Formats: sequence, structure tokens, C-alpha cells
Amino acid sequence: MGRPNGLDPKRAKAFNYTTVDAHFKLFHETVNVAGIPCRNLFNMDEIGIQQGGGRNGTREKFFFSSDDKSRYRLQSDDLELVTILETVCADGTAPIQPAFVFQGKLFCPEWAETEDDSEAEHCFTGSDAAGGIATTDSGWTNDEVCAQWFERIFIPQAKAHADPSHPIVLM
Repeated sequence: MGRPNGLDPKRAKAFNYTTVDAHFKLFHETVNVAGIPCRNLFNMDEIGIQQGGGRNGTREKFFFSSDDKSRYRLQSDDLELVTILETVCADGTAPIQPAFVFQGKLFCPEWAETEDDSEAEHCFTGSDAAGGIATTDSGWTNDEVCAQWFERIFIPQAKAHADPSHPIVLM
């Protein structure tokens, strides 16, 4: 048993057999006609997490002595949002490094220091960023962060993984 998650009515209306079936038929036809191999098909998603455990807590249970009347645990009030951009490939691998978007105005270059200077080509800038790390005022992705991620992280890493004789598809 579990608790249901909320679903936006617009999404619920579009999430029906006819729409989903039509999408996958068109996708399958497109991939087959073009002969695109699985290693060239990528799916990207973003997820937001809250540092500090969120407002609802973790639903963890604790053991306390029956004599202990002060049953408290320390809890962080740092509820800062961090967005993670993750990408997987249809061949079952995850060749694209994840990217992290933190809330903030400034970026510390030390966050992205590596011993290998080749990592510099995978830097991207949100407000200020490097090495798969960006900052925005909200901690959420925006058009600038997504464009920089696409150009500086996704394209070079996808090209290194994909078959160069076929197009790369990002869904």
C-alpha cells in the first residue's frame, strides 16, 4: 500500500492509451526507418531534491528508551533545492555525466577542479559554472543552463559514445 502522488489534470488527460500508443508507434517507425542504433538514443530527465530532508521528513522511525521523555532528533532547516540532470542511453549505459544545479549567485571554481584538464571541455555555465555544476538564483534549471548543458556536456559525451554514421536522438 502506498500514498498516491498528485497528477496535473493536463498530464492526466494526455496520458491515455490512444496518445501513448500513437507516440510509441511514431517513435518506433522513425527509429526503424532511419536505422538509428540504440547507442544513439538518449533520454534526459531532471529531478529536484531538497537538502535537509524536505518538509515532510523521511518517515524514519527511531528507538527511544521508555524513560526518555525528550524524544527529539536534530533536523536541518536547510531546505535548499538542488536539481540533477541525468541522461541514460537506450543501450543500457549511462555515458553522460550527471550535472548539478545549486541555488546561488556565485560559483567557486574549486568545486570543479580536476587533475585531468580534459574535463574543462565539459564545463558549462549557468550563472557561473564548471564541470557539470551550475548555479541559478532558484536552484532550478533554466533556458541558459539547459543550453549550456546541451552544448558543453551532452554533445561531446554523446558523440564519444554514439555511432557517428547515424543521428543522435535526445528525448
